[in-house]
Amino acid sequence: MIKNYGDRKLTSFGIGRAYFQIICSFYGISFFIPFILTIIRKFFLLQYFEKLRIFRIPVKSVDHELDTKVPFREDLYPVYMNFINYWINPLSMLLKKFGHFKGLKLCKEFIKEIKKAYDSAYLIYSESLTTTYRPVPQTKEVKKIQKVDPHYCCVPSLHISIVVLTISFYKMLFERENFTEEERNNWNRELYDQGIAICESVLYMKQHSVNCIPAAIYMMTKTEPAIMNTELGNKMISDLFVNASDVEKTDSEKIRAYIQQFYERLLSESSCCDDWTKPILSWLEAYRPYVRNV
Repeated sequence: MIKNYGDRKLTSFGIGRAYFQIICSFYGISFFIPFILTIIRKFFLLQYFEKLRIFRIPVKSVDHELDTKVPFREDLYPVYMNFINYWINPLSMLLKKFGHFKGLKLCKEFIKEIKKAYDSAYLIYSESLTTTYRPVPQTKEVKKIQKVDPHYCCVPSLHISIVVLTISFYKMLFERENFTEEERNNWNRELYDQGIAICESVLYMKQHSVNCIPAAIYMMTKTEPAIMNTELGNKMISDLFVNASDVEKTDSEKIRAYIQQFYERLLSESSCCDDWTKPILSWLEAYRPYVRNV
């Protein structure tokens, strides 16, 4: 009998179970290693090779004036970094709820989708790398991020892409696998609320621009039509910074309006071509970034 865990938060399912059961099984390794190799090759090595000038892909700034309306919040480092546990906690839940064998199959299904997100983003990165302005940090944690992160893969933001994927994938999975109403309601809400906080943190931490968010939501809308739709994309945009006390209301409204407009522009332009990457690459070619007076 499959138990109901609706009285528990997803964060209560430790990530250790997911790592152990995936890595310590041949079946788990068979899909986990290709995923890790994709991240290394299409995200980390791509940036380091560019930094070392082994690659010569153009690097373009995508700063926008609206970025200055969001304060630099180094204290949100834990929220920003939580995006890894954010999608691993649910994997641990799947293994706990369904057992090793079915749980691993469901884990494979999700990890294949994340791998696809990295593959999709690479289609943009391999043509045009992007960066943003980052203030000088004061905390050792943020200093470490800026030191180890070349910061060349901003558009589209994989932080945002993975949040979108996690919310939309589990909403589908909870229905398909007949999760209880209590589990569906509690966990959909938990994933959504955490996801919005992570999306906001990429701007607070100055790891991304307002331009990076609509590009990511657009990418997931086009590459995951079976689970992601414009309704979810629009809702996520409309909830950004709604409860932010450190961003002026008029500024948060302008940020949401800009992101919404950009998202709709990309969707509109994509209807005229058979390649979802073209609207983003065309925008990158024409975009003139905001320049700060330092």
